[in-house]
Amino acid sequence: MSAMPGHAADPTGEVKGSTLERVRALILDASGIVLGDNKASMVRARLSKRLAATGHGCIEAYLDFVERADDGTERNNLVSAMTTNVTHFFREAHHFDQLRRIGLDARATGQKLNIWSAGCSSGQEPFSIAMTLADAGFPPRDVRILATDIDSHILALASRAIYPRREIQAIPPGHRAKSVLVEGEDARIAPVLRSMVDFRLTNLVGDWSFSTPFDVIFCRNVAIYFDPPTQAQLWSRMVGALRPGGWLFVGHSERLPDRLLTQVRYAGQTTYKKIKAEGGTAR
Repeated sequence: MSAMPGHAADPTGEVKGSTLERVRALILDASGIVLGDNKASMVRARLSKRLAATGHGCIEAYLDFVERADDGTERNNLVSAMTTNVTHFFREAHHFDQLRRIGLDARATGQKLNIWSAGCSSGQEPFSIAMTLADAGFPPRDVRILATDIDSHILALASRAIYPRREIQAIPPGHRAKSVLVEGEDARIAPVLRSMVDFRLTNLVGDWSFSTPFDVIFCRNVAIYFDPPTQAQLWSRMVGALRPGGWLFVGHSERLPDRLLTQVRYAGQTTYKKIKAEGGTAR
């Protein structure tokens, strides 16, 4: 299929015009992710891999295939290809300092913890959560860590719980000695920590609901990929998924809309706590 002059492109050329808009519309509809105008080179590079995998000779034919497919598998593959996964263990360490305090308080009162790592990527965040709570003496049986992502391929990697040895250098030495098993150039997360994490494919702009509210939600550097209306809706749903008194950790460049500050209060750097009312007084 030949490309329209000035609009479509082959996998070795520039993606622009109506073709780029078509890709952007597909990604936005499927995931809520906004691809900026400055992402054309990235789109070209990542599309070329999907064209090679599916045997299509041009982008337009590939996009026709994605739109026609009934099961949504290739649409998911396209979203996975366009997803940026940047993470490391104990990223934004102040959140884990606060989580340790939360864990110590919960342990003292015998409270169980229900925690959500939203946009967990390759698993470093949920495993950092597990390490923090285990180090605080929190019983593994009393914590559930739900780790979700829209990228099925990256979730498969996360579920393996195996990382290059160089990546575990970001884990504090005190945690590292107890939490990972080094096997040559690889490091495997200890089974007791792996058992604390439940990985699940979830689209944050799709239909999701959970029967039990969360005590802590990590949703960091995820909303930045959405447009403002989608961000506002996501934060509102996140706050709704928290129990009163629960905690929400966001990314360093993210903040909740002012209208939600009647439901949560600012509780430190990129940290919010859901307000609970007692006798008519919010705290």
